[in-house]
Amino acid sequence: MGVFPICGVTVLLCGVAIASLGSLCHAPTVMLANFIATPIELSLVVPFLRLGEKITGGPHFPLTSDALKKVFTGQASRDVFLSIGNALLGWLIAAPFVIVALYIMFLPCFKILVRKFSSVDSTAKTPTKERIA
Repeated sequence: MGVFPICGVTVLLCGVAIASLGSLCHAPTVMLANFIATPIELSLVVPFLRLGEKITGGPHFPLTSDALKKVFTGQASRDVFLSIGNALLGWLIAAPFVIVALYIMFLPCFKILVRKFSSVDSTAKTPTKERIA
């Protein structure tokens, strides 16, 4: 969620995730991870945009300061909105592959951490019911 190609939306996505998961996640940690992912998000906007352009066969959108100024002043043209759509499409195509790669990469780490910091002793046996004589 932290690398969604529209800046500012990631906070809302994290809020939705926190609300839907409830006590299964630690809200400050989710927001910290989102904050840490911000530089990655900003650096991936252009690759997502270019991937979306290649998929749709759309024209190459020039990234200039003039286009950024039009976005901030509210004079964004149709091309700017199409480029945002292309970036979203690039994100939708790339996200599943990134999620699978991160899962494969982090699963062994989390297994080790869970074993190390687990509060339940894995060697302890569960108590059995005693027979009443």
